[in-house]
Order: sequence, then C-alpha cells, then structure tokens
Amino acid sequence: MADIIKDFLSLQYSDNFALEGIEEKNIDLTLPPAPELSAVVYGTVTDGELPVPNATVKLFDSAGQPFKHTMTDITGAYTISDILAGTYSVGAVADGYRLSEPKYVTLIGGDTTEINLLCQKDVSLTLGAIAGVLSASLLPAGTTPLAGAKITLQDSLGAAVAVTYSADDGEFVFYDVADGVYTVFASADGYISVTSAVTISGGSIANITLLMGIDTRTYNGTVSGIVKNSSGYTVADCFVGLYKTEDDGMGGTREILVSTTKTNAEGKYMFGNVDGGSYLVKAKLNA
Repeated sequence: MADIIKDFLSLQYSDNFALEGIEEKNIDLTLPPAPELSAVVYGTVTDGELPVPNATVKLFDSAGQPFKHTMTDITGAYTISDILAGTYSVGAVADGYRLSEPKYVTLIGGDTTEINLLCQKDVSLTLGAIAGVLSASLLPAGTTPLAGAKITLQDSLGAAVAVTYSADDGEFVFYDVADGVYTVFASADGYISVTSAVTISGGSIANITLLMGIDTRTYNGTVSGIVKNSSGYTVADCFVGLYKTEDDGMGGTREILVSTTKTNAEGKYMFGNVDGGSYLVKAKLNA
C-alpha cells in the first residue's frame, strides 16, 4: 500500500469556463508558497515544588502582543504548537498565584523548545474583593456618577477596616478582603449617606451599586462678602439684597429679590441656603 502524502496546502482552483468543440483553452494557476515550518514550545508550570494545574500559559510576540495561549494539565504540563519563527516571551498565571517572570526565546522553523515556568503562590490572591459604582440622584430626575465620595468598609462590629474614595466615574474597590460580613458606607457633602451589606465567603468577589440622594438641607451654597464705601471703609448696618436672575422670555433677564440681610460691624454679610442658579448682589445705605 502506498504511503499517504501529508499535504498542508489548500487546493487552488480556476474560475469556471466553457469549452466548445475543438476550442483551445489556456488555464494558468498560481500556487501559494509552502508554509514555513512551525515551532513548538512545551514545559511545566510549578510553584517551585509542586505542579500548577489549570494555569494559563501565554505566548507574546516581540512587541509584547498576545500570540497564543493554552492551559496546563493536571501535571502542570503544557504545549503550544504552530508557532512562526520569531522572538517571543512566555508567561503563566493561575488562581491564587502571581504571574510568572517572563522567559524569552527566539525560535526558528521546526524548533521544539522546553520552557519551564515558576508561579509563586500568593495567599492574598485567595482573599475577596468588593467593587462598586456610586451614583447620585439628580433633580428632578436621573442619576450621574458621583466622584470624590468617601467609601468606608466596616466589619460586623461597625469598626472601619478600610477607606477609599470614588473615582470620576463613581467606581471604587476594596481588595484583600477576608471572609466575613461587612457594611459599605458612602458619604459626601450635600448627599444623604447610604450603606450596603456585603458578605465575602471563600474569597468571593462582590459587585454592588450605591445611589445617594440629595440632602436638601445641605445641598446648597452660600454668598458672602464685605461692603465698603468709596473711601474704602467698611460699612456697617448696610442693606444687602440677593437677586436671582432669570430669562424674561423676551430675550432679556429679570431680577427677583429672594433674600435680604444687613452687614455686621465689620461690614460683612452672608446668605446661606442658596439654591443653584444665577444671582447678583445689591447693597444700599440709607442717608
């Protein structure tokens, strides 16, 4: 029986054509170049003593871009085949282990190269994590990410075990969290504080969302200043009015007096509990 020829090239074909009677046809075909011989990388991933099963082994090209990956078997062994000639780095990682230090290799076609990798166990990677997104209610409706809010992680006794702050997109995270029952407490100026209960078990990861409502008592501003006369001296007991400016619907603005006060002995004044908007301040002293 004749040997079967092993061929890795695809079949090449011409376009359809018709042949009539004694007509002559010339059909040229261009065959692709033979593929380059590929290389193989194999090895074992261990923690220095014991094999690491189910580790992900990844091959990166010379630019650091991912090329191929595979998984180790129960003995920690792996094989990556069909690798083009070139320079590569190999790394491995597994749950509870740190990423191995990279090993570098330059391969040529037909190479079979052994590369063994070391992954160090890290107990902290078996701990849990709590990730969340904090948003704020808008008036009259809707929500928006809330940045800069203080996020406190409290244990079952109410003691603070970690503190962080929400990012620009409202995200926050606590990591290296031991198993237990926790409360996530969020606070920010002008908003009503909120809490969320979280349980971490077996190094689990919890994802939560928090929504803070506006505290109408504190979600406001202040306007303050000093009134002086033309000579530069402060004026005491001077009338000061706070006016809100609004569109009058005719292309102009109108001024509405919303609060009044008087300066103190140092010529200072202040308006508290001022809602958002456009304002101006006027002062008048009786002769």
